[in-house]
Amino acid sequence: MRRYALALTLLGAFVLTGCSNGTATSTKSPRFSNGAAAPKALPPEYRTLAEILSLDIRSDPKQYRDNEGMAEIIGEGHTAVMALRGIKSSDSDINYIAAQGQAAFSDAISRLERINSLPKPPGEGELFVSSFIDGFFSNFAGAFERARDAEDKQRAIINEVEGLIGAIDKADAAQTLLPKVAERYAAPVSTNAGRIRVDLDESWGPFGPHDWLCLYNTGPDLEDCTILVELTGANGDVRKNVHFLRKWSGNSWMYARYAPDYDLLGRKGRMTVYNVDTVDVTIFSPKFSTTIHYVYTGAEKDKDVAEWCKDAHLTWWYQAFEEGIFFDTYRGVKLRLDKPAILPKCRVDVTSKSGWQSKGLYWEFDYWEQGDTKTFSHKDLTFDPDTIEVVISFPGTNHRINRTLNRKK
Repeated sequence: MRRYALALTLLGAFVLTGCSNGTATSTKSPRFSNGAAAPKALPPEYRTLAEILSLDIRSDPKQYRDNEGMAEIIGEGHTAVMALRGIKSSDSDINYIAAQGQAAFSDAISRLERINSLPKPPGEGELFVSSFIDGFFSNFAGAFERARDAEDKQRAIINEVEGLIGAIDKADAAQTLLPKVAERYAAPVSTNAGRIRVDLDESWGPFGPHDWLCLYNTGPDLEDCTILVELTGANGDVRKNVHFLRKWSGNSWMYARYAPDYDLLGRKGRMTVYNVDTVDVTIFSPKFSTTIHYVYTGAEKDKDVAEWCKDAHLTWWYQAFEEGIFFDTYRGVKLRLDKPAILPKCRVDVTSKSGWQSKGLYWEFDYWEQGDTKTFSHKDLTFDPDTIEVVISFPGTNHRINRTLNRKK
């Protein structure tokens, strides 16, 4: 059932990336505490509610699926609605959240069924349907845009998609309410002291398109864990995601993957933030609750970028000055990117040196693809260098790719 909740809230494709054994310790005072010596028993209906509405978190990244079909998604949706409809709790907040989730899922299912039954644009047919479903786990906006040409038939589909986005937003809002209930039945928040370790692998260029959050339980088993994750971007954007685990085995990793942004019909959505700066994780469980403040910008991000760039390889040729009839060929260096498959937005500084002479110039690129040869030459370079220093830098990280090219050798 939770996979259906994920389909409603994540519009992106998942690519497996490794998670390192990064560590984090609590640097903030506890933000939540119910002050109770012993928490009240967690209502069993909360477990059902949380498993339906919360986002997936798994013990193995390979467990994530990207190939569910329309019938399977709709079937899971109906199962989720029936389970939500059956929730009757003495806790009014649980009933309220269940009602919100039921309304959102029911609306989404109805719209998916209508989209499935509507006439498709000529020439698209099943391709549009499959692209639409793939869009839940892939390029949703791109798949949609490819089928916009047949306006009459497409208009009806657009109307349903607009309503579906509204249902997605409502389901997403419902899952963020879960921690407010879980806190009341949880142990008082205590110092983490290394009990839970946090590591983030942010998407970067070809290493994505998703962010991966990895959590490690260094202690004994935990039960009924509601996990609130707050991601804050370098520009101040905040995104909250909620996960639930009935059991979290001791000395084990759990993996959550967050889809990239989409922009569809003027509506933007995301499960993460641009340029993650910090991650705050709050865990509510009957036996142990804690908060962890994890800083990604700086050493942690530099470490990830260094790992991605460790096999970077450039092939180079020197370009001498040649006087032409109409245009001159200026001194410089040609660089071909052999590895990795692509470098994202970067700046390339080229410094040419010969004895006491030195000339530095730089170029900026939105990306640099494997096999692409770029020429770094300029009329201001008036001497033939003995050595050429190349530094490739990237926004948001201090990691650099440094190469020294010896022309005389």
